[in-house]
Amino acid sequence: MDFSKPDNARTINRLRVLSELRKGQASKAELSRKLGINKVSIGEMTDKMISEGLIEEGEKDFSSPGRPGRLLSINKDKGRVFAFCVSKRVVSVSVSDLLGRVLRFERYPRKDDMLENIQRAIARMSDKVTIYGSAAIIPEDFDTSILPSPILCVNRAEAEAESEIMRIGKSDGMLFLSWSDTFDAAIIRNGELHHLPDLAHIKAQRDGECTCGGRGCLEAAASGNALLSKTGAESIKDLVRNNSYGYAVKEAMRPLAAALAEAVQALSASSVMITGELSQLSDEAYAYLQELLHSVLPPYRKDIPVYRSLSGDNGQREGAAIMALDAFFYRSLLLEKLDAIENLSSVFQT
Repeated sequence: MDFSKPDNARTINRLRVLSELRKGQASKAELSRKLGINKVSIGEMTDKMISEGLIEEGEKDFSSPGRPGRLLSINKDKGRVFAFCVSKRVVSVSVSDLLGRVLRFERYPRKDDMLENIQRAIARMSDKVTIYGSAAIIPEDFDTSILPSPILCVNRAEAEAESEIMRIGKSDGMLFLSWSDTFDAAIIRNGELHHLPDLAHIKAQRDGECTCGGRGCLEAAASGNALLSKTGAESIKDLVRNNSYGYAVKEAMRPLAAALAEAVQALSASSVMITGELSQLSDEAYAYLQELLHSVLPPYRKDIPVYRSLSGDNGQREGAAIMALDAFFYRSLLLEKLDAIENLSSVFQT
């Protein structure tokens, strides 16, 4: 992109304004100060975006000296993004506003009429507003042609992690373990989220044949699919809610703690957050997992905390929507690259 061209420069500045307002309300003067853009340009851009309906004016801002300006905010209802989550057993379709808030979702068993159900859900949820795109957590062989484009294919662990980050911010070294029908994982390293697809196959016990061809993998020892097979429970929710399956979940904690200890050491993780459907176990279960983890970690790492997901079952849908907004509305990756280029240029200039 040639930033010397006025149109390109204006597009980037518009994105910066939208990204700043995504964090919360701000006046034109605040935007000018925070973004380093002169007040005249900020005024022209924001007035145009108000006329387009992308942002809206609120109450007057009396927090700063001088003539009070009105607080601006994202018009969250001006557009939508979709999120599609397809697992072995269940299909979920959701639609979110421009702040990533899930407005509506539908979930149904994965059967022969899956594609028809998805198409009907899309039609019901479109609401005659602009659809900026979709994020999809789907199998590799899934037909994406029926989904609203553009489409971003994402993994489960990163989507769930993004949902948690929205609530607690980024904590460097936090390891996210998605525990549902299968395992998935991600970690924050140097402020960036990195996918860890192989963590599910870390050695956790001696026996147990895994789908990867190995033996003793965490996946074979403690995944939701493994627990469903061992207990005969009808669903992952049954494993969480029905106390009669508590013995099997407790047994799964030992290989889970062993695998987490290996991952924490290898990755120099500072904390662990369990996400996914099986994250909503009781406080007693978490206390037991914490106790087991401390017993196998070396003395200097025994303070590693294990947290429960704050997003719960909504994490996948919410996180996927955030990733779709980052990609197709706020263009967060583009802005991050531009900031990195500017920082590098300033280093060389000095």
